[in-house]
Amino acid sequence: MTLNFSQNDIEYIKGLMNEAGALCATIQKQGVHVRRKDDSTIITQADTEVQEMLMSEIARRFPEMKFIHEERQETNFTDIREDTPLAVIDPLDGTAVYSMGLPTWSISVGFFSGFIPKYGFVYSPSSGLFYYNDDFAAYRNDIPIITERRMEIDSESNLFVTAEIFRAFHVTFPGKVRNLGSTALHGCLVADNAKTRTIAYIGSSYLWDWGGVIPILMRAGGSLRYLSGHTVDIQKIVENGFALPEYCIAHSIGDFETVRGFLSSRKRARR
Repeated sequence: MTLNFSQNDIEYIKGLMNEAGALCATIQKQGVHVRRKDDSTIITQADTEVQEMLMSEIARRFPEMKFIHEERQETNFTDIREDTPLAVIDPLDGTAVYSMGLPTWSISVGFFSGFIPKYGFVYSPSSGLFYYNDDFAAYRNDIPIITERRMEIDSESNLFVTAEIFRAFHVTFPGKVRNLGSTALHGCLVADNAKTRTIAYIGSSYLWDWGGVIPILMRAGGSLRYLSGHTVDIQKIVENGFALPEYCIAHSIGDFETVRGFLSSRKRARR
């Protein structure tokens, strides 16, 4: 199957994302029941219900689609070929903030042709933000966005980082350092930096956290690279149990070294 979505396909997925957002919002308003997974991370009924709904409805329209997803990871598809149509689903990115009643969670779905990112959809209903891309552009709430590559950094610029990064690095950034709880939303704010003044997001985590973001970021004109400077290889992430092997930087400004320079290791140099 060649993964080329028509405009009707795009609209179909947008409709599913709206349904998923409404389901999450309803559950959040009614009261969220939290339980712990084996790795001590939390899960809610919204995580499982939304994932099952998205998989079922995507498979209904695209019967040959294979799936990678956060919940029930033992069923993830791994025999990926060059032409495998693949949906990467994070049914609730930001479960912790969601369970607290906060608004900065999102739903993320990315579509790949083998290991090549094609289409991304990230919806944060409580924030009123819907990002996606087609073959021509990336969009915020149906309005095209283009990443501003020459944005100047000042006290009102934003750098988003994963919460645990301060354990390994000193962060020296002249603007505001933030974390909203959702990797997918952070990445989209980078792609949309002309409105959000966001220079970069630095994080790690898993493919499902990034799956919806990567196609949007690439189509908007942003960049993605590991902190080491290495390029991001989706196949190697899959082979690594879907975990990113190191910190990844989604950035909007053209100079990668500038962004990397905001971090300095806490480890003392050996003598």
